[in-house]
Amino acid sequence: MAVVKSPLNSMDARGSVGGVTYSFTRGGYTAKRKPKPTRRLRAAVNLVRSILGYLARQWGELSNEQRESWGTWALTHPGTDKFGDPFIMSGFNAFIMLNHHRMRIDPGEAYEVLPPEDPPASSPLVLSAAAGAGDPGDVDLTWTETGIGIAADFWEIAVAGPFQSEGRVAVETMYKVYAFVAGNVLMETIEDLDEGMWYWFKIRYIDEYGQVTAEQVAQTTPKVTV
Repeated sequence: MAVVKSPLNSMDARGSVGGVTYSFTRGGYTAKRKPKPTRRLRAAVNLVRSILGYLARQWGELSNEQRESWGTWALTHPGTDKFGDPFIMSGFNAFIMLNHHRMRIDPGEAYEVLPPEDPPASSPLVLSAAAGAGDPGDVDLTWTETGIGIAADFWEIAVAGPFQSEGRVAVETMYKVYAFVAGNVLMETIEDLDEGMWYWFKIRYIDEYGQVTAEQVAQTTPKVTV
C-alpha cells in the first residue's frame, strides 16, 4: 500500500481510518463505514451452507418416485445460465434450488418432498424507482405485476451501488438482497442510501414453494438533504 501525506485529503488514499474505509471501485472514489453487525455477511454465508448441506442429505431420503417427479419438473422448467441461455437442470438441482429459495427466507420452513404443480401467482411487470418522499437517503420503489400476488409469497428486493454516475447496465455481482416483502404488496422504501450517488434496484417474485420469476430493474438517486 502506498503511503500518502494527509490521506483524508488525497485521492490516492486507501485503507481504513477511524472505522471509515477509503477505496476506489468502478463506481469511483468512496469512503464507507461498515454496517453493524460487521459479521452479518459471514453469518448469512453460514446459513446458506447449512441449508444446502441439509437439503443434500434430505434428497437421499426421498423415494424413487419422488426423485422422478423432480426430474420431470426440471425437464419442463428450464433454467437460465449467466449468458441468458436456457439449460435443463437435474431433478436434484431442482429440489435444492426451490427448497433453498423458500428456506433462506424462512429457515424454519419445512422442505417440500414434491415439486409444485402450479406456476407463481404473479411476476413483476414494471419496476419504478424515485427519490423518496421521506428522509434524505430514501428511495421509493413501486411496481406493477402480471398476476395477483398473495400474502404467503414474497417479493425479493436487491440493491447495487453506490455509483458516482448513471449506468447503462448494473453489475450483477454487486447486488445485495435488501428485503423480502409480502407478495400482496406493491411498494417499498429503501432507506439510508448515500445522497448524490446512483443505485440499481431489482425485484422478482418468489412463491411459497421456492419458484422464482424473471427480474425487473430500475435505477435512481435517493432523496437529498434540502
